[in-house]
Amino acid sequence: MSENEINQRRGRNDIVARNKKKRPSSSFSTAAAAAADKKESMMLSSMKRRTQVKMKHHRRYFNSCIVIFIVASILIFFLLFFYSMTKGHDGTHADSSSISDRFVTKQPPTGSSFPWPTRTRRRRNATTDGATVSYNDNATIKHSQMQNHQPLLKFVTVVLPSVVNPKGRTKRLDAITSTWGPMSHAIYVTHPRSDSDYSLPPRRNSMGNTNTSSHSTSTSSTAATTFPQIMPIDASIATEEEGIPRLKHIINQIVQQYNPDFAFFVNDHTFVIPQHLCYFLTATATTARHGLVLRPDQHVYAGHALRPKNQKGLKYAFNSGASGYILSRKTMQFLMEHLNDDEIHNRRKWLQGNPGLVIAQCLKEKLGLDPIDTRDDMKRHVFHAFGLIRVVKKEMDDWYEKKHEDLYEILGEDVMYGHELQKGTLCCSPKTVSFHYVEWAETLALWEILMHVSQRKKQGDEHGMTRDELQQLMLKKWPTEKKDIGGYSHNLPPLVKRDVWDDLLNVVMSIAPSSQENEELCMLNY
Repeated sequence: MSENEINQRRGRNDIVARNKKKRPSSSFSTAAAAAADKKESMMLSSMKRRTQVKMKHHRRYFNSCIVIFIVASILIFFLLFFYSMTKGHDGTHADSSSISDRFVTKQPPTGSSFPWPTRTRRRRNATTDGATVSYNDNATIKHSQMQNHQPLLKFVTVVLPSVVNPKGRTKRLDAITSTWGPMSHAIYVTHPRSDSDYSLPPRRNSMGNTNTSSHSTSTSSTAATTFPQIMPIDASIATEEEGIPRLKHIINQIVQQYNPDFAFFVNDHTFVIPQHLCYFLTATATTARHGLVLRPDQHVYAGHALRPKNQKGLKYAFNSGASGYILSRKTMQFLMEHLNDDEIHNRRKWLQGNPGLVIAQCLKEKLGLDPIDTRDDMKRHVFHAFGLIRVVKKEMDDWYEKKHEDLYEILGEDVMYGHELQKGTLCCSPKTVSFHYVEWAETLALWEILMHVSQRKKQGDEHGMTRDELQQLMLKKWPTEKKDIGGYSHNLPPLVKRDVWDDLLNVVMSIAPSSQENEELCMLNY
C-alpha cells in the first residue's frame, strides 16, 4: 500500500470519528421525541376543544331555530283562529250591525198538516238583508223571506215492530218512551188487536194535566209536545206479515201528516242517540262526512250499507233495517209514486219480512241510487246492527260480516280496511247514531250511563268520568239476567278481561253526547 492510500484511509476514519462525536446520546433523542409528541398532543387537544365549541354553538343555533319556529307556528295559529272568529262563514266581517239579524229560522214545509212548533236558533253568520243563512262553508240555505218562529230541523223516527221477541214489545216501547223516543220524535207503528198493539202510558202536558190519549194524532198546537206518537195500521191496509204494503202506507202517512225533511226508520229493538241523529241530519255536520250535504229536496238513502252475496242481474246494496236507515222527503215522495203493485204484493215471504230490500232494489233500478257510505273519516261506523258489547268485541254473526266483503263495487274502494268491520275503539264513531238488539233493560241502562257521562262533559270534564267511576256505574246499572238482555246481546265482560273493558269504557266515553247545541237541535220541536 502506498503512502497516499494510507493517508486517504486515515482521513476517512477521522471523518467517521468526528461524526460519532456529533451524534446525540440515546437519552437526548428520547426526550426530544417526547417533547414533540407532547406538542402534537397539545395541538390536537386544542383543535378538539375548538371543534367542540363550534358544535356547541351550532346546537344552540339549531335549538333556537326550533323554538322560534314553534313560537311562530303558535302565533300564526292564534292569529288565524282570531281572524276566523271575527269573520263570517261567507267571508264578511261580523259587526254590530248584524247582531240583531243573528236569530233566524226556516219556513215549515208546505203542505204539512202537522203543527210543527216554532223556535228560533242563533245562526253562525248573517247578512244584513236577511236573505242568506250559512250553516257552514259547503251548505247554504236561501230564503226569499225570513220569518220568526220557524223550526230548523223537521224529522221523525218511525219505529216498526221487531220480529224478534214480539211479547217483549210493550216493555221495549215503554223504555223507548222514557229514554230516546221523545227527543227522536218517535212514531210507533202498531197493529190493533194483534201482538204489536200498544197504548202509550199517561203523560202530563205543560199545564200539569194528564193526557190519556193513546193515539196522538191531534193537529192542535199542543200536539207537538206528545211525542212519541202512535200510527195504527188497520188489518184492511196490511197485516203484520205484509211488510211491503205496510211500509208504503207508512211512508204515505208520514209525508201527508208530518211532511218532515227526513224520516229515520228503525224497529223497537233499536237504540238511538238522538243528539247524534240530529248532528247527522243537519247541514252543520256534513263537513265531517266527506263534504256530503244531506238535503230534503235531494234523494237520500243513508244507514249501514250491506251487500247480498252472489248477486245475479241487478247489483245493489241495501241499508240494514236493524241499525236504521234515513230517507229524505224527496225520496219518500218518489217511493209513494213508484212502488208498483207487483213489488208491494210480492208473495215471497222473505221479502215481505224484509221490505227494506224492496226499497233498495226500487231505488237502484229506477233512480240508480245507492246507499251512502256513512262512516266517519277514520272509517268508523255510525249505524250499528248489533248491540254495544258485541260491536266493540267484534263478535257478530258470520252472515253479517260477509255482507261487507263486496261493498267496494257499490261504495268504492276502501284502501284502509276494505270495508271490513273493526274491533275495539275503531268500531264506533264518536257520533254513533244507533245500536240494535237492545232489550228494554239494556235501553234504560245504556241511556242512563250515556246521559250521566254527557252531563259530566257539559260541566267541564273533558272525558265525563274517570274510568273507575264509569266501570262501577256500568256494573251497577247493566242488566245481568239473560231475559233482560235478550238472546242476541252479550253480558258485560268479566273484570279479568281488562283489554275488553278498556275498549268498552273508551267507546262509551266517546259516544256520550257532549254538545249542547246538538241537544238544542233535537229539542227544537218541543
